[in-house]
Amino acid sequence: MSDRKITPRDVRQISEAALFSAHAHKNQMREDMGDPYLVHLSEVAAMCANIEPLDPVLVAAAWLHDTLEYTDTDESALREHFGEAVADLVADVSDPPGLKGKARRQRQVDHTANAGIRTKRIKLADRTSNIEEVLNAPDDRFRAKSGARYLKWSRRVVDVCRGAAPTLEARFDKSATRLQARLDDGADTGKAR
Repeated sequence: MSDRKITPRDVRQISEAALFSAHAHKNQMREDMGDPYLVHLSEVAAMCANIEPLDPVLVAAAWLHDTLEYTDTDESALREHFGEAVADLVADVSDPPGLKGKARRQRQVDHTANAGIRTKRIKLADRTSNIEEVLNAPDDRFRAKSGARYLKWSRRVVDVCRGAAPTLEARFDKSATRLQARLDDGADTGKAR
């Protein structure tokens, strides 16, 4: 990451990462909103692209950040198509295969706490996108119990990322506060499930 000028090669790599991701996730849908999974990937990439200075490796990896966990893509394919820096970053934000539940959540917090700034920035963008998905879910898809659990875990991950992208942290905090209010309102009125 540097203040170097963005090149046509950088633009191509980001575009190719978006296309690769679109093909890899083509039949996947977001759980809460029911829209194509590509929406989440584009949100994460856009959030990362708004961090100054623009970091092409970060943005390309943001497009690809879920390919190792949620598609049949392997790390060698990412290395071949996008090079070491992008593949290493995608691998760093990915959970090891087979890790589930509490162990997975704790590993994400511990690993992210010791990770580099690029990893923290993708985690911030990912958590922000996911929290906003839960927050904006229609009433018939809103699940208070799982939303509250996800919010608690997300705050733990974001807390170990503090200082990596202050504007993005502020967006997360605002959305998390709004989600907490929706959860509190649903608990009081019995509307949320």
